Amino acid sequence: MKNSAQVLSHIVNQPQYKKLAQHQCIDTIKALLPPHLQTMVSFAYVKHKVLYFVLSHPGAKQEFDIIIASIKTPLKLHPPQKCQELDFEDIRAYVSHKPVRKVTEVKKETSAPYQERAAGDFENSVKNEKLHNIIEKIRASIHDRQN
Repeated sequence: MKNSAQVLSHIVNQPQYKKLAQHQCIDTIKALLPPHLQTMVSFAYVKHKVLYFVLSHPGAKQEFDIIIASIKTPLKLHPPQKCQELDFEDIRAYVSHKPVRKVTEVKKETSAPYQERAAGDFENSVKNEKLHNIIEKIRASIHDRQN
């Protein structure tokens, strides 16, 4: 009986899932980078036999350019096992200046935002009829909330 890793490797090796195998290979190569550069890699892709890393910060691009020679040579001589079929001749990086949208959760309050402390026990001594009616409506809404 096959375990889950064997089933997944069988599925990934099928031709229709070639892109999935590419992404696994790219993730393997990304894991070879230093941890601080891994966090700054937004995404990576292969186009015209060039592996592109899209970075989120110009400082990461400078550091990537410095260490790129030490990454290219070992990858060409001994590519990871997952990357046997992925054919790329060069590795490049560029900075994406597209703002990153952070997903924030909106929490909806199910209850009233506060407890009503007013009891509606006040004297309405306003002589203007309009204002007197408005204040009475406020008093009625306070009594309704308490009940």
